[in-house]
Amino acid sequence: MSRSSPLLLAFLTLPFAFVACGDGNELGSGGSAGTLGIGSTGPGSSGPGGAGPGPGSGGAGPGSGGAGGSGGVGGSGAGGSGGGSNALCPTTFTFIPPSGASSPRVPGEWQGFDLATAPVMTGPDASGAYKATVMLPPGLHGYKLAYQDAGGGTQWILDPAQGRRKYLGGIENSAVKVRDCNLPTLPVKSTKATRMSPGQGVFTAALDYVDGADASGADAAGFEATLLEDGTKKPLAAPLVTVSPEGNVQVSLAGLADGKYRVTLRPRTKSGRVGEPVHLPFWIEAEPFSWNDAVVYMVLTDRYRDGDPSNNASPTPGADVRGDWKGGDLVGLTQSIEEGELDKLGIRAIWLTPFQTNPEASYLAADGVHKVTGYHGYWPVKAREVDPRLGGPDALRALVKAAHAHGIRILQDYVVNHVHIEHEYFKSHPEWFRTGCVCGTANCDWTAKALECLFADYMPDINHSVPEANAQFVDDAVWWLDEFDLDGLRVDAVKHVEELATRNLSVEVRETFEKAGTHYFLMGETAMGWNDCGDPCNDENYGTIARYIGPFGLDGQFDFVLYHGVSYRTFAYGDKGMLHADYWTRHGLEKWPKSAVMTPYIGSHDTPRFVSLADYADGDRGIPGNQWDNTAVAPSDAVPYERMRVAMAWLLALPGAPLMYYGDEYGQWGGADPNNRLMWRPENGLSAEEKATLSFVRKLGTARQAIPALRRGEYVSLGATEDTLVIGRKLPGATGAIVALTRADAPAQMTVDAATLGFASGTVLKDAMGGPNVTVPQGGMMTLTVPAKSAIVLSP
Repeated sequence: MSRSSPLLLAFLTLPFAFVACGDGNELGSGGSAGTLGIGSTGPGSSGPGGAGPGPGSGGAGPGSGGAGGSGGVGGSGAGGSGGGSNALCPTTFTFIPPSGASSPRVPGEWQGFDLATAPVMTGPDASGAYKATVMLPPGLHGYKLAYQDAGGGTQWILDPAQGRRKYLGGIENSAVKVRDCNLPTLPVKSTKATRMSPGQGVFTAALDYVDGADASGADAAGFEATLLEDGTKKPLAAPLVTVSPEGNVQVSLAGLADGKYRVTLRPRTKSGRVGEPVHLPFWIEAEPFSWNDAVVYMVLTDRYRDGDPSNNASPTPGADVRGDWKGGDLVGLTQSIEEGELDKLGIRAIWLTPFQTNPEASYLAADGVHKVTGYHGYWPVKAREVDPRLGGPDALRALVKAAHAHGIRILQDYVVNHVHIEHEYFKSHPEWFRTGCVCGTANCDWTAKALECLFADYMPDINHSVPEANAQFVDDAVWWLDEFDLDGLRVDAVKHVEELATRNLSVEVRETFEKAGTHYFLMGETAMGWNDCGDPCNDENYGTIARYIGPFGLDGQFDFVLYHGVSYRTFAYGDKGMLHADYWTRHGLEKWPKSAVMTPYIGSHDTPRFVSLADYADGDRGIPGNQWDNTAVAPSDAVPYERMRVAMAWLLALPGAPLMYYGDEYGQWGGADPNNRLMWRPENGLSAEEKATLSFVRKLGTARQAIPALRRGEYVSLGATEDTLVIGRKLPGATGAIVALTRADAPAQMTVDAATLGFASGTVLKDAMGGPNVTVPQGGMMTLTVPAKSAIVLSP
């Protein structure tokens, strides 16, 4: 792993601090610094500079670098660039030091991290806070907080209330992004989206106009105001948007149909200065959305559905046919959305594998023998281009429009660890990348070299400790979300990049798109395992995944521990029982941050298909892991599909945003990559067992969307044996739901206490799977009967 989890715990115990800019608003209230042209360097970033005299630099002071694993201060470097502005803007730092501390200061790159000349913080005020105001040019500036501890020693720490980070001289620092104070801003006071009935959505917003430093006043007629609706930008004018002489800005929209919208406002001064855009995305829908409502459908686009044969690629010279382009595209997925295919599964979000343009040629696979192409999307060669083989930009816009019309969010798979050797940035800025050893080769351990090793020798590693590189990839992500009205990101290979890669990305996304309360989901992939032993021996697995989740990081991650501990061991292999599944489900819920929206799963593009794991469970379990020879074939009996159905009942009963890998809805078979990426098949191309599985999963998905407790309720263990598990989901002040499943060969019975979920005597519970109703008896103790190798889903 790239870092040890105790560092995170130390960081979280640091004293509180925050930064504010000269307009009196919290840092970042002015919005994004804008997007960049391809190949340009990031705004406001300095060069690495030389080593400063603080901790860890070899100068005066202790060499440890202080609490939180900060590793010392950064190099001196030049101040952050101002993007052409010569403004100096007042930037206020606030810090509540620990008990016994004294003499707090703010050493930063603007003064070479010289402790003796660092701005002194004055205070404390009534809250115990100390403050210092520094005049800084627009840009991103690295700094640390320093103070004397009770023993007289100097401590240098990262600012625990600051999301952004910046490397200088190879050392990680906190960073403040200073906006150009010559420009006007529009701080948001309030927003509200309501819907009384279909077609009657209302959105209101109130903002304040804050003048720039030149104080020339607002040019109300020069304000830019647009509404993005159904993928089209439309101008807004009075009375929909008004600006009063006092600077009060009001937005009032009515008669809105269900779907996603975005108001964008851009202020202008009488002297002609134009402020940064303020984006206000919002949804009109019957029920306010939570990401716990989402069942996430993962689509490997080239292997899903060919909706436009005209964009199909010719066979790639040298490529194994199994690792070449197959013709699936964004048009095909759009057709499935419009036909209601995903609605029937209860899907509320789609994770699209990367759609940036990939190389034309084929390259050696990991075995060094077979050659494969970039059909999967993880070898980008263009920063801001949709691969024409997937349909190009118009196809992506049409897909997003169709998805939003169905209440489905779109997540982009964003690669932050590497690019392909043909990438435009690698050609123009080779200094942004590492080109050292390949992960897993001699003296290049996956863990020890996690931040610097290459996934393949043709995949340069992005060096996020280079400020310009990090700024560019963050700005590219914001560009994609803005340009195509996407709803979040799935961040690839999180533990293989510096932590600031996700921190800076998260802060920029939140500041740019969340001013109206619509939450953009950031889900991460931090691949870990599970150890078949007690709690302490899995602390590293839990801690490594959890460390990237939080207010300055990701919303959640894929639950690798649950996958390796339960998904296939209990439900495909049968090596572990339902008691084991229940324990590790509950244990994980205790381990993850309370705010986390985790993504449990039973299969993905990186694992053998669940059905094939189940098919070979009693035979040669190694076959599903074979990639090129002696690979898994289609099951010849019903057993793997029966196990699949029980596994899906468990998965869709879990808290979080569970993942459904395309084809799992009907039990697609296949071994390891590339055999787990066979083409999706429509219902008329399925076998009898696959059709039965599809029908079963549709009922489960529909039930999850129809029953709020299944999406948002607390997980309650109602009972378990080795073969049967009864899960309760309970909402405060509302009715709950029961999911009972068994892998037994005969119908299973389990007596549970319905009163635990608040069900009163006489309550009739209906089975969403089509079974008989169950009435809660006097006292609440009721006996459930679960069909063999199946499940029931009960709610009032």
